[in-house]
Amino acid sequence: MKKALLCLICALPVPLGSQSPVTGPAVNDGDVMVVGVAHDDSNLGGGINSGRQMAPGKVDVEPIAWITAEGTWRKLSCIDAKSAECKKFEREYLSKPHDYAVVSADGNGATVHVERMAIDSECFGIGGRGEFTGGPIHHAAVAAEWPEVFAAGEPARRLPENEAEPVRRALAAAVGTKLDSTKELRVYSLQLDGIPLLVIQRAFQDWASKPQYRPPDGPDFEMIFAIGTMNEGRFKLLLWKENTADDNEQILGLIHLKSHSDFLVTSSNNPEGNSFRVYGIRDGKPVMVLEGGGGEC
Repeated sequence: MKKALLCLICALPVPLGSQSPVTGPAVNDGDVMVVGVAHDDSNLGGGINSGRQMAPGKVDVEPIAWITAEGTWRKLSCIDAKSAECKKFEREYLSKPHDYAVVSADGNGATVHVERMAIDSECFGIGGRGEFTGGPIHHAAVAAEWPEVFAAGEPARRLPENEAEPVRRALAAAVGTKLDSTKELRVYSLQLDGIPLLVIQRAFQDWASKPQYRPPDGPDFEMIFAIGTMNEGRFKLLLWKENTADDNEQILGLIHLKSHSDFLVTSSNNPEGNSFRVYGIRDGKPVMVLEGGGGEC
């Protein structure tokens, strides 16, 4: 599943913005490890949870994939806990301490220290517990071991209710019976490679903690993740997550590279495991450029 860090510069790395330098051993020139970081239990690992917060300063950390400075993603090569590839990865990378700088909006400027990560051989997954300093992480974030290839940029912005409601109505008109209800749909505005987009999300924790929606007394909503645009009051659907039953997909973070590529990173949980998805722009349209990481029973 993994390769290594970026040896782009021989001198000490220059931190991004307020981030402190984060260094690590070079394993494969040109690749940077990107990880998911979660301060609540709804973003990483198997199962679908409601978002219970961890102790102050504590986070779960899972490797997502490798990325180059030019924006090429590479999946982790460790897919079988008992394989020689995985044992080598655990020995040469996971078992060693690493520092990661948060490069998405939530927690930007924070440093996450992980003493070690491990592979769960019984129910396959990779990750560990870390500690963060230098900035708050309220829910979840994307971090990287060499932050100097990343640029500061606008985060995904959740629209206030007066802006979100017209989008929900337009979405309902556009997709018809695909949408079970417009309730509890969160609407986010963001840009990928300069293209303005709207992301519609209904993750489990968006309604699970509200007493009026708790099954069996309340509605059992579908879990929605969609990307589109609005033009003159009409919603144009560009991407729709097909599995709305037990696939709990939610925004993990929006990242920007100095090479002018932007990516939306999400986490996806199901009752048996989890994975990560990365969306970018190809031919002027949003597409999934990577799905991987995580684990499954």
